[in-house]
Amino acid sequence: MRESTEGLTGLWTEILGADADADAGFIANGGDSLKAVLLADRIFTLTGQELDFLEILDTPDLATLARAVRGSRD
Repeated sequence: MRESTEGLTGLWTEILGADADADAGFIANGGDSLKAVLLADRIFTLTGQELDFLEILDTPDLATLARAVRGSRD
């Protein structure tokens, strides 16, 4: 699971930029609907898990996103 969390961190910064704050929300980091779709696609490629881009837009921080990915596996 650690690999997935590290992978999500890498995707978060890849999509939102190197200065993206893991403790701030997706939108607060400059995310928009296009970036959310891109992130959802990359998460699917990394984990095989589908997330709705709206769920990503509502993400208050990276830890919540990681929990959502883990929760979709259950």
